[in-house]
Amino acid sequence: MATRGRPRTFDRTQALDRALMAFWRNGFEANSMNDLVEAMGINSPSIYAAFGSKEALFAEAVQHYETAYAHSLLRALNATVDAASGIEAMFNAAVELFTRSDTPGGCFMVSSVASNAPQSQEMAQTLLCLRQQRSQQISERLSGDIRNGRLRNDTPVQELSDLCAVLLQGLAQAARDGLEKERLTNLARHAGKLLSAWEIDRNIP
Repeated sequence: MATRGRPRTFDRTQALDRALMAFWRNGFEANSMNDLVEAMGINSPSIYAAFGSKEALFAEAVQHYETAYAHSLLRALNATVDAASGIEAMFNAAVELFTRSDTPGGCFMVSSVASNAPQSQEMAQTLLCLRQQRSQQISERLSGDIRNGRLRNDTPVQELSDLCAVLLQGLAQAARDGLEKERLTNLARHAGKLLSAWEIDRNIP
């Protein structure tokens, strides 16, 4: 009588998180399957059975990063009373994320572009869309403040949103390069002031 195969005995989310850290630290190409086996603590047949391929594992790691780590930026952006304080809160959340002691530092999305992400057109498009998503999220926050009378109608929404997104990428690289957290926090404090020229003083009758 044939015996049934062993059930999977590893924690899939934990294994995925370990794969994310390996990709975050060394990039896609620099991580061999042997490296991933060591990082994840499971054998290669189990990796292929659970994730399909190295490319598919990387794709899941990207989504895991967005939901388990980077989503803190969006929460911070939308948790305040206005866009200016939301942007400052988002930058502060970014500093916290980019300087965490339990990660390789910086932003995984920025690092993945600089360290040889998979070259498939589908993955390149996914990474591009995710990078552009941050600008879109900021744009929606600014547009909401225009509708609510907190920002002037002539506020250059797209330009300011793109500027914030670019500054976040620069902040991530600075953190990865080892810039002190205090200096990064000082930069974040100025981020909310980017909107000052278009803010409406609601105390003026």
